[in-house]
Amino acid sequence: MPIQGRHTVGFLAALVLIWPACVVDAQSPPKKRDIGSLGPLSGAFQSLAHHVSPSVVKVLAFGYRPADDDDDSDSLAARQQSSGSGTIVDSDGYIVTNAHVVLGAERVQVLLPAPVVQETPKRPGQKLKGRMLRADIAGIDVETDIAVLKVPTTGLPALELGDSDALEQGQLVLALGSPLGLENSVTMGVVSSTERQLRPDDSTTYVQTDAPINPGNSGGPLVDAAGRVIGINTLLYSQSGGNEGIGFAVPSNVVRRVFEQIKQNGRVIRADLGLETQTITPLLAGGLKLPQNWGVVVTDIVEEGAAEQAGIRVGDVILSLNGKTMENARQFNMSLYQPKVGQAVR
Repeated sequence: MPIQGRHTVGFLAALVLIWPACVVDAQSPPKKRDIGSLGPLSGAFQSLAHHVSPSVVKVLAFGYRPADDDDDSDSLAARQQSSGSGTIVDSDGYIVTNAHVVLGAERVQVLLPAPVVQETPKRPGQKLKGRMLRADIAGIDVETDIAVLKVPTTGLPALELGDSDALEQGQLVLALGSPLGLENSVTMGVVSSTERQLRPDDSTTYVQTDAPINPGNSGGPLVDAAGRVIGINTLLYSQSGGNEGIGFAVPSNVVRRVFEQIKQNGRVIRADLGLETQTITPLLAGGLKLPQNWGVVVTDIVEEGAAEQAGIRVGDVILSLNGKTMENARQFNMSLYQPKVGQAVR
């Protein structure tokens, strides 16, 4: 019996050694899969990111807040630091960001990204450092949540402000900034809505996007496929504190008007016609026996104001402003951002 056991083991070992040689077959190399046009598409995204990234900065704001029980010291105020993003819109050192990023700050610094082109190539794993500059607050407009910073340098790579009125739902966009302090980050999405209003008859409208926006993206640009800024990322709807696909940006046409006034005057001066308006709804149109269930109706007139002097009265329906049809009070109020004080409007 012991001898038979040895023979069995030897026979099994022979099977193990021989079996692989019996089943190995010559095979042809695997064929490469056709990836179609994904390569050029990826290259287009890379080119767009490389064009925009040098114009996106990280904003650091330093200030004080009332001390609480969690602070170690016995002082009444504690130092605090917040960060956001910024967009270079003028090569002479002007940067647009959100007002809430720098509001109340005692000192503001801006981290400019490292140049894309270097005289000497970087080593593998080497991270090129940008420039940290002190920034002055040129002006703040709380109503639109836009602030303008000025850094003491020129020749910066500025981005062009596009026409947000020409935006279409579903248009491809990129959002850039420093989410959660991670500078020079880029995300992709589409325009979810072109004129999103957060409150009824609110004069402020936003570009809604599903491009991931997180805390720290505030002040960064939302750009179209041509690299034009069509909005400044400003807020998000979230139940968790992170991105849930509902982000909002201040439209570029509003940003342009605010920036130009702050650059010229140091503050925003808004034109006022001396009237209050309300959106015409089907219910309101039925009550007033109006021939249309959309548009703008005048609800109040300022005594001796421009509207009263022009002959406008309470109950009048405004059909257009400077030749452009007015569909609701939001559109009417937004259109008044463009005319300057003293300028006549039709």
